[in-house]
Amino acid sequence: MSATINQGEQKVTVELTLKEAMALTGFRFGQNSRQHDVAREKVRKALDKELFHESNDSIRYEELAH
Repeated sequence: MSATINQGEQKVTVELTLKEAMALTGFRFGQNSRQHDVAREKVRKALDKELFHESNDSIRYEELAH
């Protein structure tokens, strides 16, 4: 799959805890396996907000196809 993103060099700021950032790099926390999921969700929300100018709502991808 290939996509062209015109704003590809634009910077996005996401605030993560140290553990969340570590989880995104592949580090695993036995006690809290949700660190990775929480971090990914924060990144996704930041991208949604920046690319689609959504405030706190996530993208309804099923509606984009219609």
